[in-house]
Amino acid sequence: MNKGCIFRNGTIDYTVLDYAETRFGNIALLRRDTYCPFVVARLLQKQPDGTYIWAWGSYFNERQNAISFFHTRINELQ
Repeated sequence: MNKGCIFRNGTIDYTVLDYAETRFGNIALLRRDTYCPFVVARLLQKQPDGTYIWAWGSYFNERQNAISFFHTRINELQ
């Protein structure tokens, strides 16, 4: 998955701000235009219908908090 990629789940568009592969799977930093606009999602997977699912997500109002958490999780999963 590339930075800048946009996908739609239902009525919500998600933009990939950052993405990394770890030995335990992938992790992505996403932005959406709804409540809690930043999501750190682990094990992001594309479905046959073009939508995406993830095993878990942490939601943030502040971009810097999401970025910090994203990098912390990468370090923990290496």
